[in-house]
Amino acid sequence: MNQLAASQPADVPTEGDRYRFFPVLIPFVFSLLALAFTDFTLRWQEELSRQSEFSSYAARLHERLRERVRTYDEILRGAAGLFRASSDVSRAEWHAYVASLALDEGYVGIQGLGYAKHLSAATAPDYVNGVRAEGFPEFAISPPGARDTYGVITYLEPFYGRNIRAFGFDMLSEPVRREAMLRARDSSDIVYSGRVTLKQETDVDVQAGFLAYLPVYRGGARPPTVEQRRAVLQGWVYAPFRLKDLIDAVLQGDRQAVSIRLSDRGHDGRAIESLLFDSRAGMASKDDPWLRDLAVTLPMEINGRVWSVRYEPASGYQQADQTRYRWLAMLGVGVTGLLLCVLTWVWLNTRLRAEALAAGMTRVISDGEERFKLLVEGLKDYAIVMLDDRGTIMTWNAGAERIKGWSAAEVVGRHFSIFFTDEDRVAGVAEKALATALITGRYSEEGWRIRKDGSLFRASVLITAMRDAAGQITGFAKVTRDVSERYKQEEGLRLAATVFRSTQEGVVITDVSGCVVAVNPAFERITEYAEAEVMGQRLSLLASGRHQREFFQRMWRDILDTGGWQGEIWNRRKGGEIYPSWLAISAVRNERGELSNFVGVYADMTRIPHAETQIERLAHHDPLTGLPNRMLLQSRLGHTLERMHRTQHTCAVMFLDLDRFKAVNDQYGHEAGDELLKEVARSLRLHLRENDTVARLGGDEFVVVLEDLTSAEGAILVARAIVDRLNKPFRLSCGHDANIGCSVGISIYPNDGDDVDALIRQADIAMYKAKQAGRGTWCLYRGEPSH
Repeated sequence: MNQLAASQPADVPTEGDRYRFFPVLIPFVFSLLALAFTDFTLRWQEELSRQSEFSSYAARLHERLRERVRTYDEILRGAAGLFRASSDVSRAEWHAYVASLALDEGYVGIQGLGYAKHLSAATAPDYVNGVRAEGFPEFAISPPGARDTYGVITYLEPFYGRNIRAFGFDMLSEPVRREAMLRARDSSDIVYSGRVTLKQETDVDVQAGFLAYLPVYRGGARPPTVEQRRAVLQGWVYAPFRLKDLIDAVLQGDRQAVSIRLSDRGHDGRAIESLLFDSRAGMASKDDPWLRDLAVTLPMEINGRVWSVRYEPASGYQQADQTRYRWLAMLGVGVTGLLLCVLTWVWLNTRLRAEALAAGMTRVISDGEERFKLLVEGLKDYAIVMLDDRGTIMTWNAGAERIKGWSAAEVVGRHFSIFFTDEDRVAGVAEKALATALITGRYSEEGWRIRKDGSLFRASVLITAMRDAAGQITGFAKVTRDVSERYKQEEGLRLAATVFRSTQEGVVITDVSGCVVAVNPAFERITEYAEAEVMGQRLSLLASGRHQREFFQRMWRDILDTGGWQGEIWNRRKGGEIYPSWLAISAVRNERGELSNFVGVYADMTRIPHAETQIERLAHHDPLTGLPNRMLLQSRLGHTLERMHRTQHTCAVMFLDLDRFKAVNDQYGHEAGDELLKEVARSLRLHLRENDTVARLGGDEFVVVLEDLTSAEGAILVARAIVDRLNKPFRLSCGHDANIGCSVGISIYPNDGDDVDALIRQADIAMYKAKQAGRGTWCLYRGEPSH
């Protein structure tokens, strides 16, 4: 045994000297617990993140559904306004009005727009005979049978296809429809029905539906009491909806990503839920355990009726993959635990190997010092300087000579403060640096330093205190790196970020597909959209609807051909307000010449206080009413005629002159006259669509341009409504009523002219013919005055 022990190397411990390895189990168990805790915590955070992500996604879809329903409400109110403007709306007038709305193009989901006439048992036979006389000899009220009252579908546009099946149907004969119609009659507001099967349905693609009703009363006004409303009820304007078509129109590109279950809780929200629509039928579910509990149920109140909408992720829903972060964290914890186990094992064996390691380290240190010296001398990007305990330069490497310009012979033996600026030397920065390194062990900063030629450069400095085995200071190691180029880049980025945040113009950056990647605060202020609401979205959500597709095609052609475009464009704020803005778009290309981004900068022409914008607005708008003036009218009418020529549509120019306006000015003063002109301008805007134009030429003369008409009858309807409205008294702030009126002349493109001046001149001539006929009338250029 003694011979065996003597034969073993001196630096290898014997079996009896080895430490037990059981303490290594402590960090091992600790590591396993840390792994389990990390996995649990990160999984919980991933679940919360997924829930928040889908909830935000569902909220955006919910708002789109809500906005679509509000749009349908406005369509119904506009249709009711037609009945208020005219006591007797003919079938042709109804057809022309609904055709102008273009329901098939922009309102997918709505099956049509109709009018149901309210009849008593006594008036029903005469009503049937009247409809048959209009060219429907087989017309009859369905279902057959005698009833006290009827709500018969009289008009329904577009009048073809499925809609013909509903013509003549008595909606009061069906309980669900009757309940909604009677509540609409008593409330004088829009009311939505429960689930029904529309009369338009065939045996193919049968869908659940619902209807929206708005009552129409004789005389046009809204009666103040329920009894009066029942007494003067004329009928209902209504709209039928197919739920699957409606939901598909709202979802659009999200059809495969989410399923919707729509339930009806009744008009008070307390009834037992009734299923209206479930898009899950026929769809593949997302077989992912992480998504089973992501469903979100949101309420929606529509004119007193409460819907419950449940959103669930479907097969096409894409979620952000966050598991890689969890695995990276787990890997970090595992590696840390492994290192801890290794360090514990090493610590347990340190005493046994100390002497052997000491001898080996002596050799290694000797070799290491030589290698370190060679390494320091060879570094070119770092100035490595050794200082004594007072800051005198002891060594000087090649990197220091390249960065600072001095040779070793010129600086060795001098104090290192020679590299500081005069201001730093006066402030004692060098001495403070050594004092900090002496106290804390190290000193680091970034500041300006001087080269041999006197030029300044930005330097990143690290000073480390060196001590001997007894803890006494032996000197300092100073490492300097030239970071001037990085400093310039960072300053440029800070300056650009400051400009981006502080500029008063809205700035938006998109990727090549048109999705938003960044916006500035001015963009949020102008559009009323928060950055989180538009990130990843296309800017089509700002579209006003005033520009045709050709406008945007020309704009993008210019951007791709020339690298930029600028001009005036109409946008829509989040709240629905349409406003003009001056937009400049630039294409950004990378170093390979490939398109990488688009940058848009635009100014809100209604809010910018700059003098140039104000002068531009004054040059094109009437300062009293804010309406376009003659110059802007001619420009817009010119664009309209170009578009009408391309699309083979027609438009109308209406010349309005106020009657008895001079008497108001003379009797109540010019302030009252100005107030009256503003009220007239506001009233005219209320009677027009968003794409129509009303302008003031001066004095009491106004011009209206009606676009996209199917015939002259549309212009006649608008003229009659304007004449009727302006014949009513205007209440002035001075307490008096102003009784005026107007005469309207109408010219039609292309029948009465095909250029701007001709159409305005012919409308002016027609207006004088209307005045000569007794005022308070309207007249076509090629026609006789009419009241």
